[in-house]
Amino acid sequence: MARLRSEEEARAYERMINPRLPGETFEQRFPNAVNSKLFADHQTQIDPDDETTYADVNRQMALIMNVLLSIVACSVALWLVASSWSTPRRLALSMGGSILVAVAEVVVYAGYLGRMKEAREKGRKQIEIKEIIKTWVVGDESGPSQEKKPVDIVPTDISGRSMDNRARKRTVRPP
Repeated sequence: MARLRSEEEARAYERMINPRLPGETFEQRFPNAVNSKLFADHQTQIDPDDETTYADVNRQMALIMNVLLSIVACSVALWLVASSWSTPRRLALSMGGSILVAVAEVVVYAGYLGRMKEAREKGRKQIEIKEIIKTWVVGDESGPSQEKKPVDIVPTDISGRSMDNRARKRTVRPP
């Protein structure tokens, strides 16, 4: 144990006397490169816009993997179902089924993107009206002679149900 400790102290002393040279980054080696920021050797601060981009990339990668899995699963299932057919016919069936599934996936995803775009535009057009339902004063400062009591208020909506301590009602009026 003493030997290991002394070796580690010797290594620490060597590192202190002869520090390692800092690694050269791609940007330092090729300063005029157009995409030198792409090969950074350290994590830079991420902008909020980039965070959205990373979320989109993650969603798109999951979508690609899902589509590829469904295409491969369909072709394997059709190949196994047509096991009594000749190999060229089985191949044609499984390829045709895979192409059909790929086209269906693209159509469904395109419809999804179109509906998301419509919903986003509709959400931007709607005007939100904020209306104060109930107000109260906690502790009137009119004089010290009045006794101040704690107030327990539970906001309710129009029908009398509790609104989970929300004090505002929001309604959306179409334009």
